[in-house]
Amino acid sequence: MTVEGDSALIYPQEHCNSPVNRKQGLLKKRARVHKPAPLRRGGRIGVVAPAGCVESEDLAAGLAAIREQCFEVELAPGIHERKGYLAGSGEIRAQDLSAFFLRDDIDAVFCARGGFGSVQLLPFLDAEIRRHPKIFCGYSDITILLNWFLQGFGLVTFHAPMVAMDLARGLSDQAKEHFWEILTGEKKTWSVQLSEAVRSGKCAAPMLGGCLSLLVTTLGTPYEIDTRGKILFLEDVGEKPYRVERMLIHLKLAGKFDGLAGIVFGDFTQCDGDGPRDVGTVIAEMFHDAPFPVVMGMAAGHGAENLALPLGVTMLLDGDAGTLSLLESPVR
Repeated sequence: MTVEGDSALIYPQEHCNSPVNRKQGLLKKRARVHKPAPLRRGGRIGVVAPAGCVESEDLAAGLAAIREQCFEVELAPGIHERKGYLAGSGEIRAQDLSAFFLRDDIDAVFCARGGFGSVQLLPFLDAEIRRHPKIFCGYSDITILLNWFLQGFGLVTFHAPMVAMDLARGLSDQAKEHFWEILTGEKKTWSVQLSEAVRSGKCAAPMLGGCLSLLVTTLGTPYEIDTRGKILFLEDVGEKPYRVERMLIHLKLAGKFDGLAGIVFGDFTQCDGDGPRDVGTVIAEMFHDAPFPVVMGMAAGHGAENLALPLGVTMLLDGDAGTLSLLESPVR
């Protein structure tokens, strides 16, 4: 198939030979989920820029933090490319990301930053990625890729700190330990205290999700999120309460809360409104009678603390105790 420019669209059924409901453009079958191998000290981490362009100084600081943990680093060929606010063309960014997954000498793939642009990669990703599970970390705009790699390729992914962002600024002791010990397999299970339960109850299920405003953009596309039987994690930054409410209603009307196991809300950073109706109030009103546990206060996302969350492995959400627990290691 010939692709001309970033705007050309290749649907998953054409690109991956996946069974697809052509009326809705959704995958009929869920891919079996595969765990990556754990990181070993001395291993090589590939760093890519799937979305926004990267500042060299921030990148250098993040790379130093990785090397401090005794890992080697390799930069994607196009990581310094610029196309306005983008790190080069979508096709080239997809090639860089795909190439790192297909190489046996790359043990993990870390994203440099978010911004905008991950959605442009989807039509160009190599379907062979599904045969090469490895640790893939990012958040924010990378939400699009994390969930598609899980849902479309069947790979466990990590909603986790990024190189030219969190690692460059420096992680707290808690976040640093949480991040590296999960990836190396030293921490196979954990439990974190959340802040406020909107609905009580317990559920054990795989997690998916990330940045709310990015997840909403998948609706009506072949890459639409499938939330059935999942714990949905949601966070965001810079959105007024009325916009958060609008996006939550959009998800509800699209049926994304039907058959859900539970919801965990993370940080909604800089999402304050001009009046008393804040994001917490919106969430409490919308989910006061939800038939599943709903808990707020996961320290993950765009806030000061960004604890890594593996997507695709079983977690326990306890609305009675107000805790989220990892029940199985996300690495082999």
